[in-house]
Amino acid sequence: MKLNRNDNVELRNRILNMTPNQRKELGINKSTLWCIKKNLSEGKIQKVLILLD
Repeated sequence: MKLNRNDNVELRNRILNMTPNQRKELGINKSTLWCIKKNLSEGKIQKVLILLD
């Protein structure tokens, strides 16, 4: 079974491994990042719409 993904694995890993300092620099709330990480690890998010650059 093949899943169609709209984002790449590198981006998912970057979000999952984000440090608190990186989060603060990007202006992402702690709870928002927690929810995104939780949903990514459970496979619930189909698209990642955060600018990380």
